[in-house]
Amino acid sequence: MGDIMEFLNIIILSSVSFIVLFLLSKLMGYRAISELSFFDYVISITIGSIAAEMSTNIDLEWWKGITAMAVYTIFEIVFSILSQKSISFRKFVSGSPIILIEKGKINKKNLKKARIELDDLMSSARESGYFNISDVDYAIMENTGKISFMPTPLKRQLNPKDFNFAPVSDGLIYNVIMDGKIMEEKLPKANITKKELVRRIRQQNKELENIFLATIDSHGVLTIFEK
Repeated sequence: MGDIMEFLNIIILSSVSFIVLFLLSKLMGYRAISELSFFDYVISITIGSIAAEMSTNIDLEWWKGITAMAVYTIFEIVFSILSQKSISFRKFVSGSPIILIEKGKINKKNLKKARIELDDLMSSARESGYFNISDVDYAIMENTGKISFMPTPLKRQLNPKDFNFAPVSDGLIYNVIMDGKIMEEKLPKANITKKELVRRIRQQNKELENIFLATIDSHGVLTIFEK
């Protein structure tokens, strides 16, 4: 009986910690792992560790775990607000970008400052499509630890501006039908009514229930993918 109660307690605590962790994550905002600064990453790992401890340690009172997670979240939010208000505070917390390659020359001093090896720099360059480091004009380590590369003028890709050509923006594409269901909340943004959408589907001799995905672009072009 004791094992069953302990098992139920773990399930309840895990559920509570998951819900709290989800809500706190929503408060902290949406950012991909690759966009997190070192400080944000440490805070996220710490909160996750507390949630895990709260789930498995039945001797730990649940309110203590929630309080600890809330405190870390408050610190994260406060630091985020202060970083938005103060450039100097943002630099103190998140650091500043470091130039690793400048005008085609590798800055060894900044490599040491960033604590990155030459092999790591070369590997990051290859991942970005630069297999010859001489093709790189600038390389900058961002606050997130990611390295951004700028190619030399002769190696950069051509764009319409090089041909004095200005393409028209395609705008956004809206999913108006998914799995045979009309996404009515998307219709106003796609500038089409439900009645008009159904009419155009019938014009193409399609059945709504057989449509896996249907999209409409900013020019009103309807594209249908069947199941």
